[in-house]
Amino acid sequence: MSHPKRFLPPISALRALESFERTGNVTETGRSLGLSQSAVSRQLKVLEDYLGTALFVRDRKQITLTAAA
Repeated sequence: MSHPKRFLPPISALRALESFERTGNVTETGRSLGLSQSAVSRQLKVLEDYLGTALFVRDRKQITLTAAA
């Protein structure tokens, strides 16, 4: 039996987005969630892939939210 597609993205990815929106910083997001910077970045990428839209503008060492986020 096949499982219906999940309508909600992974909760860990949503937590990473909320924390990033609040702090505006991947390092601070990692500290607040107990994750490394790379783990936070992966969670944010998972969310973008799941939703099929860009949520962030990545420019070298800076990440900012798009209007879709």
